[in-house]
Amino acid sequence: MAILTPSHRRIAMVAAALTVAASPALAQDLSPLTNFFTTIGDAITGTLGTAISLVAIAAIGLMFLMGRMNWMFAGSVMVGVAILFGAGTILSGMGSA
Repeated sequence: MAILTPSHRRIAMVAAALTVAASPALAQDLSPLTNFFTTIGDAITGTLGTAISLVAIAAIGLMFLMGRMNWMFAGSVMVGVAILFGAGTILSGMGSA
């Protein structure tokens, strides 16, 4: 029993030929993807991130006011805000190491 039948062998040869003949330059342009993630990063660390952080911290203040504060929730929000706005510093520290 053959592993590849003649028709499968022919398909494998065509796939191999197309892989070898493909131009790698077509897959090198990642600028749309880079622009997408740059825009998201700018939005999160800019005014949108500031507004979201303001709402989260205000919610913590209201929960303190009503006596319903969960300390783990308050701590996780504060750590999340610190990581959000310190992300650039954290990444630059990792890149230079």
